[in-house]
Amino acid sequence: MGFSSIAKIAAGKAAKAMMLSPRAAEWFEARAIDPEIVARMGIFSGKRVTIGDESSVVPDVSGDILVFPYFENGIDVAAKYRARPRADGSKVMWQRPNGRRTFYNSDVLDDPKLSEGSAALVVVEGEPDCLAVQSAGYPFVVSVPDGAPPDKDAQGRDLPPVPLGTDDIDPDNDDKFKFLVNNWDRLKKIKRFVLMTDDDGPGRRLREELARRLGHVRCSFVQYPNCLAKKPDANEVLLQHGASAIVTMIANAMPYPIKGVYRMSDFPEPPPMNPVSTGWGRLDLPVQEGMAGLMLERGLFMTVLGIPGSGKSTWTTQLATNVARNHGWRVGVATFEMKVKPYMQKLIRTAFLGRAITHFLDPAVREADRFINEQFVFFHCELDDDEEDPTVDWLLDRAADAVVRYGLDMLVIDPWNELEHQRRRDESLTEYVGRAVKKLKRFARVYNVLVIVVIHPTKEGGLKGIGSLSLYDAADSSHWVNKADYGVKIEGDHVNGQTIVDVGKIRHRVTGRRGRTIFNYIPELELISQ
Repeated sequence: MGFSSIAKIAAGKAAKAMMLSPRAAEWFEARAIDPEIVARMGIFSGKRVTIGDESSVVPDVSGDILVFPYFENGIDVAAKYRARPRADGSKVMWQRPNGRRTFYNSDVLDDPKLSEGSAALVVVEGEPDCLAVQSAGYPFVVSVPDGAPPDKDAQGRDLPPVPLGTDDIDPDNDDKFKFLVNNWDRLKKIKRFVLMTDDDGPGRRLREELARRLGHVRCSFVQYPNCLAKKPDANEVLLQHGASAIVTMIANAMPYPIKGVYRMSDFPEPPPMNPVSTGWGRLDLPVQEGMAGLMLERGLFMTVLGIPGSGKSTWTTQLATNVARNHGWRVGVATFEMKVKPYMQKLIRTAFLGRAITHFLDPAVREADRFINEQFVFFHCELDDDEEDPTVDWLLDRAADAVVRYGLDMLVIDPWNELEHQRRRDESLTEYVGRAVKKLKRFARVYNVLVIVVIHPTKEGGLKGIGSLSLYDAADSSHWVNKADYGVKIEGDHVNGQTIVDVGKIRHRVTGRRGRTIFNYIPELELISQ
């Protein structure tokens, strides 16, 4: 476009701006909008005229219709009309028929500062807000042409949240956002967007719809100051807080969070670890060099390895009983190898009492049973029930329910191999275990539960003598040690009546030390003592 053409367009805008009615000029003044901005945008007053069957709005200095022309490349391609409000105060607005669907102030899209990234494009919800941002001294601003979409249905119920992705959007039929499609070649070059839609339900919904179409990674959103009883928008901020507040809002716009990508400051400070005692004082930190140290923390993942008959189930059950009694933890037990009654009941009773049960009418037994009923829940399904196999997902679904209903703090799975394992057709055993461990660790972290899995060694590992078994002898996969927060090995020295606790993996120093500690084992009680 030549200089003479540009001059003619500017002159045409100025001529129409001369037709702004006194009432319209007062309206802009009351909204703190710069009259030079109004003139530059070619805004004028008009009146409705009808010729035959055709009705249109023409410039008229005494007219009561405010006209906001929409330009592309300096050409008038559409217009928004604003008449006097209705008696109830509602707005009267409409658009020129067959106008092009585009942004208000769309020519700013071509400014090289936007494609270079040195400036961000601000997107607002209405023409007065666009003028307000310009009046505040920030020129890189456009308005959507149709305002915001509703956030409620016809019955006044909240609409579902706006999806994050765009799979449900057909650009050829995205009529409400056709202005984006029509300007996509310009928009795709812009590095940064600041979304300054109104701070109400429809405005926030518009913001989310724009963000997913423009790309969350390019978008930021503003945080409004208090506008008292008024709905916060750009023009209201200009009126109540001044131009500097708008510029500050733009400068301090918050980037949309990108799933999986964070800065250090985005992470909340984690609560300090406060691990508790296992109930065996000799495992409490600090410990002597070479001795095992073990303190329990919720949200972590522990594997307990031992050959059959080593006492790993006895140790794990007594551990669960200790923390339930000493720290009030609620424990969920998934054991599909042993009957809950009488075997698990006997183990927990003995661990709670610390002695043999002499008579079932002993009041201490009733106290033990009350303790079990308050502190323990058990996950159980019949092994011959084909309708409901105890898979990992089956168990974690019920454990999640137990967290909600009973406040679960610990989940014990004893043993792992008694669960029903459903591998994918093309999945190796190691890959399956890795996937399962991820689910267990995610459950531990999300629900803040200590998850303990009791595992068997490989066939070869089961033949090794005391001191020779390694955590890497765990059956099926090395994931059991590599991904664990705690790796514990239990060995039974039946000749000397001892149980050896070998802590071979500790991820967090405050939760333990690698080493071996020997405990006495009382076979007739199935009880581990100091």
